[in-house]
Amino acid sequence: MVKILELRSLLRTYYQKFQMIVDPLIKFIAAFVTFLVINRSLGYNEKLEKTVVVLLVSLLCAFTPSSILVFLAMAFVILHIASASSFMALFAALIFVVLYCFFLRFAPQYGYVVVAIPILSTLHMPYLVPILMGLVANPITILPSACGVAVYYILQIMKEHTVVSDSFALDDILPLYTEVFETLLASKDILIVSGVFAVVIIVVYIVRRMKMEYAAELAIIAGAVVNVFGFLICDLRFDSGVTLGSMIVGTLISVAAAFIALFFKRVLDYTAVENVQFEDDDYYYYVKAVPKIEIGVAQRTVEHINAKDERTDEEEDEDDYEEVLDEETGEVIFRPKSGGGAGGQVRRQKGGKSSGYFYRKMQEEKQKIREEEQQRARAEMRAAKRYESGEEQYLSEEDLMRSEQRRHYQEEQETQER
Repeated sequence: MVKILELRSLLRTYYQKFQMIVDPLIKFIAAFVTFLVINRSLGYNEKLEKTVVVLLVSLLCAFTPSSILVFLAMAFVILHIASASSFMALFAALIFVVLYCFFLRFAPQYGYVVVAIPILSTLHMPYLVPILMGLVANPITILPSACGVAVYYILQIMKEHTVVSDSFALDDILPLYTEVFETLLASKDILIVSGVFAVVIIVVYIVRRMKMEYAAELAIIAGAVVNVFGFLICDLRFDSGVTLGSMIVGTLISVAAAFIALFFKRVLDYTAVENVQFEDDDYYYYVKAVPKIEIGVAQRTVEHINAKDERTDEEEDEDDYEEVLDEETGEVIFRPKSGGGAGGQVRRQKGGKSSGYFYRKMQEEKQKIREEEQQRARAEMRAAKRYESGEEQYLSEEDLMRSEQRRHYQEEQETQER
């Protein structure tokens, strides 16, 4: 588990570092796949199927909002149908303009939802879209998901009823329009799939916002259960055209993909939950804090065990040595701290002098010892004179030091007063 969390942190770090490159690249790939699926599904216009055209249009979508991708995808569909039947292309354009205006008015930032449902439907896993939208967005995504479902079924119906014809006679065109229009009105699958997706989005959104542990994980499972039972009930009640076997398999794959997306979005540690209470002037707060699991990328260091030390004696770190004054020769020597006793390697300071910290401290200690000896000698001389004159008895060494310190303190006080 730790390795997986480290991989997650590594990928997130790289994404944040190269976000300016990764985001357009993802949009480019999504647009490229979208136009390839449209060309493969319809394929009436050979000019639109050229790789150069697809690459250029996908490059344009990489640096524009998602609503532009939706608009260009609809333009591709209309141009393909126009190569087969001009009047059918006009009918498709009318429907797509209504859907596009409806989508653009309420949820323009969710353009990828409109495109993702038809593409994922070819892979038998469009159920991933409502689960993800309920997990990361809000119920307004019901509108673009319904538009995506409508686009997918409209494309299927038009593909079945589009006939290559150059005839402009009303008697030839009117039956074709009537048949397409009646098929759209009789298609129950658009309403069934849109309704089930709407319920899944609402259920996932509600469960995800509940104040309980593992709410997001339970929301994914609840959305999958609602999706399976929703299509099962609709199939038994309305005889929908959804294949139950592929629906169940697609739902399971969608749940796995949703868990992967949630893992990269957020990982919580429910074993370290904290309940905090505090107040201000107006309210008293009860806060439940769940920490996120964030593991940094392990930093590897290489240690050279038998590496040759290329430093000379003068370049060695002085912190590894202590300075000692040789009483006999008056030289300052450096003795290893670890070697401390007899046999420790000693190197001498050139010139017999040092400006180091240890040498200065040693000189200060010696000066302090000399001053104490001088004070003791003066105190003994004064005590001896008092004893000879009969003023007081002979004092011990400790009493002499205390007497001398008192006298020295009194002299300093008199000097300060003057």
